[in-house]
Amino acid sequence: MEKKKVLVPLDGTDRSMHSIDWLKKLFEKEEIKVTLMNVAEIVIANDMVISNDTVTRAQKESEDILDTALKKLEGYEVDKYCAFGYAADEILRKAKQEESDIIIMTKSTKKGIARMIGSVTTKVVKNAKTLVIISPE
Repeated sequence: MEKKKVLVPLDGTDRSMHSIDWLKKLFEKEEIKVTLMNVAEIVIANDMVISNDTVTRAQKESEDILDTALKKLEGYEVDKYCAFGYAADEILRKAKQEESDIIIMTKSTKKGIARMIGSVTTKVVKNAKTLVIISPE
């Protein structure tokens, strides 16, 4: 049996880590290959220059988030992936590149105007070419 490819985007919040709990409830270790993903969103405005320190710090934070999640998935086949950019775009790109079977993520916590503009979760659900599971709080 070929393992299902599961993409789990994490933003470092406790809420996003619930995706891992759901993954463990839904799938046995032998059934899936997991890619844990974190996207560092570095905003550049007015030709602002980003220092190497900023990039290095963002990379370290991203690695820390993924390492925390990795500890919860002992025994699973897991890859880690860090990206820079807009989270939804990077998640969709990675899912397509890896030919992911499933994306598991948590629902948005945004309210008001941020919700109207559109959350990462909403954009992924609308544009993914694969099954997206949204874990509750």
